[in-house]
Amino acid sequence: MGLADVAPGVGAMEWPSGADAVQRRGVAGACGAGARVALSRPVPVGRARGLAGRALQYARGRKPARAHPSRHQSSAVVASPHPHFFHRPVRISSLSSAMLMVVSGATVFAGLIRARAPGPAAGALLVALSAAGLVGQLSPLWPIWRPLREVSLPGSLALFTLGAAVLARGWTELRSRRLGLAFVTATMLLTVTVVLTVAVNTYEDDELMRMTGGVLQGVADQIRAQEHRPLAVARMAARWEAFGMPPVARAMGAARLLQQQVPGLQAVVWVAPSSRVVWRVPNPGHPRVVGRFLDADPRRALVLERARISNRPAMTSLIPLFKGGRGFVVVAPVRIQGRFIGYLGGIFDTRGLLSRLVANIWQGYHVSVRLHGQRFFVRGLPGATRYRHTGHVRFLGQNLTIEVTPGARIVRKIAVGLPTIVLTSGLLLALFAAAAVYAMQEAQRHAASLDRLNAGLENLVLARTAALREERERWRVTLMSIGDGVIVTDHEGRVRVLNAEAERLTGYRDDEARGLPVDSVFPLHRDPEGPPVEGPVAQALRTGEVQHLRGPVALKTQDGRVLKVSDSAAPIRDEDGEVTGAIMVFRDVTQRQALEEQAMKVKSLEALGVLAGGIAHDFNNILTAIFGNITLAKIYAPSDGTLQGALADAERASWRARELTFQLLTFAKGGAPVKKPGSIGETTRDLTGFFVKGSAVRCELDIPEDLWPIEFDPDQMGQVIQNIVLNAKEAMNGAGVLRVTARNVRLASSEVVDLAAGDYVEIAFRDSGRGIAPEYLARIFDPYFSLKPSGTGLGLAVTFSVVKRHQGMVTADSVVGQGTTLTLYLPRSGINPVPAVVTPGQGPVAAVGHGRRILIMDDDRDVRAIGVRLLQRLGYEVSEAADGQEAVRLYEQAHDGRPFDAVILDLTVPGGMGGKECVRRLRARDGKVRAIVATGYYTDPIVAQYQAYGFGASVQKPYRLEDLAAALTRVLA
Repeated sequence: MGLADVAPGVGAMEWPSGADAVQRRGVAGACGAGARVALSRPVPVGRARGLAGRALQYARGRKPARAHPSRHQSSAVVASPHPHFFHRPVRISSLSSAMLMVVSGATVFAGLIRARAPGPAAGALLVALSAAGLVGQLSPLWPIWRPLREVSLPGSLALFTLGAAVLARGWTELRSRRLGLAFVTATMLLTVTVVLTVAVNTYEDDELMRMTGGVLQGVADQIRAQEHRPLAVARMAARWEAFGMPPVARAMGAARLLQQQVPGLQAVVWVAPSSRVVWRVPNPGHPRVVGRFLDADPRRALVLERARISNRPAMTSLIPLFKGGRGFVVVAPVRIQGRFIGYLGGIFDTRGLLSRLVANIWQGYHVSVRLHGQRFFVRGLPGATRYRHTGHVRFLGQNLTIEVTPGARIVRKIAVGLPTIVLTSGLLLALFAAAAVYAMQEAQRHAASLDRLNAGLENLVLARTAALREERERWRVTLMSIGDGVIVTDHEGRVRVLNAEAERLTGYRDDEARGLPVDSVFPLHRDPEGPPVEGPVAQALRTGEVQHLRGPVALKTQDGRVLKVSDSAAPIRDEDGEVTGAIMVFRDVTQRQALEEQAMKVKSLEALGVLAGGIAHDFNNILTAIFGNITLAKIYAPSDGTLQGALADAERASWRARELTFQLLTFAKGGAPVKKPGSIGETTRDLTGFFVKGSAVRCELDIPEDLWPIEFDPDQMGQVIQNIVLNAKEAMNGAGVLRVTARNVRLASSEVVDLAAGDYVEIAFRDSGRGIAPEYLARIFDPYFSLKPSGTGLGLAVTFSVVKRHQGMVTADSVVGQGTTLTLYLPRSGINPVPAVVTPGQGPVAAVGHGRRILIMDDDRDVRAIGVRLLQRLGYEVSEAADGQEAVRLYEQAHDGRPFDAVILDLTVPGGMGGKECVRRLRARDGKVRAIVATGYYTDPIVAQYQAYGFGASVQKPYRLEDLAAALTRVLA
């Protein structure tokens, strides 16, 4: 008999070199003479000793005690054997087993030849007992199996054979009885449940023990792997002995390098033979270390003495460290030529030394390492002591005790309560299975044919129901996914279904509108204030024909909104062609209609702009001649008398004509605004107060100081404010309240028609006048439309044009009898305003030319003539040209002799060279040319950005004497 026969689960071993002869002889004696131990794999010393001891116990006839899991002890280098259940001790003799098998065979024979045999209940009981015996062979954990665990495997098989024979004999009887088959089913399932429960419980415990043992072995290996770090101090001491003790500075430098390279080494010290610390690295002068005597503690003195006598490195017990934590000291004696000169010591931090251990230990385990009962290293929270593994490992000649316990998370991960779940599920399954078997027998006995009929009907009903459900779901999804509003009615015009879009547009929920007349849910009007009109559903039901898409009509929703919608309807017919209802489809076209109206308005403005621009240009030339002659007449006329008054009246009338021309151009093309960053609030506040001054209109301003800056043309925006305020005064008949409010707003997309999302300054002008009727409100921005007998119809048209050129928008709201509100939206600017520089005003115009030469070019003879006379009045010597080519020729002729000091160029010359091309050629000839652009086109970009085109100043026709003088002074300065 060999070792495998007496020590089940041990298997073949290979003795390590460290195993002593006593162990080899003990195992050999236990195995008997001639026994041979197979050497299949190397086994650590500790494990070999443990397996040898277990083998001796088996050989002496004693079963090794299996430790309770809570008291399980193992070594970090010992693995527990796994005995197979077939090799458990046999308590029932082979004769007893043979007798049981004979009885079983006789029972089977008797069941075959006799009509009456033991009942099925007895057979089920025997099968259950045999299963319990098998479970006892598998696991001894539960106390309930203790009486059966000593039953041998042959005995269990004999009982199982006997029970199976009884059940086989009574199978026919079971099928004829109602409760028999259910009872047997429950018995079998309960047996399987018990077996599975015990197996799962055993597996969980073994898995936890195996994993914990593996972690213990890993910890021990990691600790042994770190032993070379403390021995680095001894290696340095050995180098000093071999090559001589270096000077103190070099020794401290080498010690500092060693301390930086060895993890966990907090400091290196040199200890004199008297045990006094001479120096320490780092912090060589550390007051709490240097100068102290290490032998003050008897235990450390013993370590020093042992190291000196043995001439080998020694390790102290655990000590508290100055920086916190615990550590130990490794001292190595240093002898030079046989003379003892001191100790080289290393102070190690246990946590730093075992840093790799922390990184390599599996998460979720509690690891405790102790040295002589003192905590050497602890990691994690205490876990389940039931699965604790304990081992020992040698470290620098000391025994370290290792304890590894799986944490609650690991235990929960492995021991997830499967035994309880299996047991509970098995009990419930046995109960329900028995009930199901009983019910099945009853159903089969009483309603076999009825079941077949019901099955056929059920399949038919299920198929029809599924088809109807699929059709209904497809119809519902299609209806609810339509982007237009859909309303379905019955033949009386009452609502049956509203889709989601119809709910949103009408304001009614589907369940709320169901059963109501469609005209009450979907009331239509040609005019929001007018009577309702017949809807398309009523027409479709009345005529039985499809009502095609109609033009926009007004829909009054339940929540008070008025939407413009387009709709169509069609009758719904059954299989016989009878009208059973109608379906209406409609959509909201409010925003689309507003955009179309806005586009038409812009197109009309552009068309009128072309006409107005040409008229204004010629008209400005005429006004220039009129203004100039009036100015000269005022100069030469007597200073008092009727003539001066008449000339002043003529000048004012001409100025009004100039303003009218300016409005025409602004409305038509809108001169490119000369934008400057600034606060529109200050401009609004000043101009509003100025235009209501002297009237009975009370102005209420709510304009905060923190309005966002915007970029705007002060002249054009001043005209906008003037037009709005004057319209409000006239609407209130010169008496009332004008409320002006301003605020910063952040608009979403499409919140205001034709405005992109972003930051805007909102300015609202609310008057308390008579208001505007709805039919006129949409036309107030149309050119030449006015509700005043004396109005020109350009004020609000110009306002709309200017605001649009500032990338803004103006809207109007009005209630008849309560007043009108005009709201401006102007985009925020990212440029901070620059404070304006105020220059003092100039006195009366005097002769400033002093004989300087000026060249004036204009295609209009009257404009040239009055320009020459005005310039001569200012003291300049003037030459004139009819177009740009003549101006270039005259300038080149004079350049070589007496050059011109400045040129005044008309911007537009029909059929000839204009001022833009002329100044380009002049600058090519003379880069220092001083040019002034004169034009009646306020809309041309050159007026706003003349410097970019080579001009030094600009004057707008009709210009006055003061305008020419100021422009020439600017370019000649």
